[in-house]
Amino acid sequence: MSIRRSLALAGVAALTSSLVLAGAQGAMAVGSTGTPSAAAAPADQKSKYALDLSVHGVPGTFIAGGAPREFTYRIDNSSKHDDVFYPFVKLKNKQGSLEAKHLKIEYQLPGEGWQTGVAAPGGGEHDDDSVLMLLGGVGSDGDVTDDSLLVLNRGESLTIKVRLSFTDNAPLGRAGLVPVVFASALDDDSHLPVDNGAFSCDGVRGAGFTIKKAGPTPTGKPTPTHTGKPTPTGTGTPTGTGTPTGTGTPSASHTPTTTPSTEPTTPAPTTAAPTTPAPGTASPSASTGAPAPSGGATDGGSDAQQPIDIPVTVPNVTPPKITQAGVTKAKAAADKASKNLASTGGGDDTTAIAAAGGAVLVAGVGTLVVLRRRKAGQQG
Repeated sequence: MSIRRSLALAGVAALTSSLVLAGAQGAMAVGSTGTPSAAAAPADQKSKYALDLSVHGVPGTFIAGGAPREFTYRIDNSSKHDDVFYPFVKLKNKQGSLEAKHLKIEYQLPGEGWQTGVAAPGGGEHDDDSVLMLLGGVGSDGDVTDDSLLVLNRGESLTIKVRLSFTDNAPLGRAGLVPVVFASALDDDSHLPVDNGAFSCDGVRGAGFTIKKAGPTPTGKPTPTHTGKPTPTGTGTPTGTGTPTGTGTPSASHTPTTTPSTEPTTPAPTTAAPTTPAPGTASPSASTGAPAPSGGATDGGSDAQQPIDIPVTVPNVTPPKITQAGVTKAKAAADKASKNLASTGGGDDTTAIAAAGGAVLVAGVGTLVVLRRRKAGQQG
């Protein structure tokens, strides 16, 4: 094979590979949501209820009566269809004594403000010795509002921020929570639910934590700043001994003034001496810092998310209704979010592929230019 022909084939191959990469990049821009689930979606073994649920950053410790602590609740749709659902969080302590009155849960959807969750209607306050909290609202009729219904399009994900706190009379000890949805698949053509929906609960990806009592606040004992005791800088006042050094009185009144001025510098260390007794007082001050961790929200020096060690089952309550009006509104909001996401791009991988495609395209064009110049030189 001639060199000219081999170079020509190399140029064509380079252009072809660049077109393939460009096509792949375009496909990712259309189908990707910038989330890991969109990049590699596993095979859909079930035709419905294929939402993947998980919680992230759940603190290892909550303080009864303490400030709310935040974590995230993630829903991934790795199925081949769009899904409509209501989000819930199911909580349970080891003794099964945790009730809705013992906690407060708040949630924040993307682009919205914080809202307060409620016990799920239909038995959420006493669900198998657990509490089922709805990340949504309940109307005056006692039913879940249509605004609480969400739609997640295929290949996309949704992250909800959650804040959780417990009352000062909440039962102490081990507890846990799991993400829950009541979901149904949507028909590809009508975009309506294919059935009445069903509960899905992923206990494996739940999180365990400990509810603790707040530690004693250092108010009385530490405050007696015994540093006042060491302050008897009367020991330092013996700097007056320096004044006796004014035995050099013959040197006029100026000398006493100068000698004290030089000697206060020597007594200065003596004033620093009270800081040496301070170590004795520093131990009380260190003890003042010690209670702080007990009042904080750490567990064994670590506040990382812990695995759940309490069995939590699928909710056993009256399921909420999935209304057509709610589905229509939720689907419109989901489609709008998908368009906004598509307009912002498909993520870092897309950029890398685009750069690679551009580089290959430049290489292909360069090869053709070299061939043309060589051919022109041979003809010339």
